[in-house]
Formats: sequence, C-alpha cells, structure tokens
Amino acid sequence: MPYTISWLVEKRIVYIHTYGLLTGEELVAQNLEIQKFVPEHEHLLNIITDGTDTTGTNMGLRDLQKTQFSTVDNLGWAIYISPSKMNRFFASVITQLSQKRGRQFATLDEGLKFLQDMDDTLPPLTAPDKTYAAE
Repeated sequence: MPYTISWLVEKRIVYIHTYGLLTGEELVAQNLEIQKFVPEHEHLLNIITDGTDTTGTNMGLRDLQKTQFSTVDNLGWAIYISPSKMNRFFASVITQLSQKRGRQFATLDEGLKFLQDMDDTLPPLTAPDKTYAAE
C-alpha cells in the first residue's frame, strides 16, 4: 500500500503519508485502517494527509468522496498537503461536499503552522519522519 498512517500527536493529529501511485481501492483500504485512529474523546481529531510524494492517482470523484475524513464525526481539521494546485483544488471540493473543515497547503510546514495557529492547546508541531517501504 502506498501510504503510512501514524499519530503526529497522540489522539489529536493523525498523519497520513501517501506516496507513489494511489488507487481507489487503496483509498478504501486506507479509510478502513484509519478507523482505529478515531477514538471517542474530548478533543477534536485533526487529520493531515501529506500527498507531496504521491506521483499520481487513477481514481474518480466517487473514490475521493470515500476519503477518511468523511467518516470522522469528531473531526477538527482535515489538512491536505500537495504541491499540485489541481490536487489541492479537488481536496477543497471534497471537503466542501463533506461539509467538514478543511484546508489545503503546498507544503507540510504551512499545514503544521496553520494547525498550531488554530489550536493553541497543541504541543509544538514538527514534521514527521517520512520514511516508507519502497515498492
């Protein structure tokens, strides 16, 4: 699978790093896997999807509507990172269709700064190690 999922901040920020070619089937699998990161607790859950290393996709709008944040009831912010303006545009459309709070940024640092500015209860945020298994 061309993604990894981990906590950036335990029970507060989920970090998803996608890389390579991402398919609709893999997006569905990712959505199922992320459910174990969605606990019931007093804080809103923020999700950062870092697509800076994604080389392409072969999915349609229906696949994109199945993104992980569409099923998170206690979602704070859905942050999407991509240098591609087109990818950020599609992420914006999906966020609006899902009626969730979302922002799109060209860099991870911009996304982290935004979250830090929106929630002063978060600890200082730093970019995670983006290691992944080669296909």
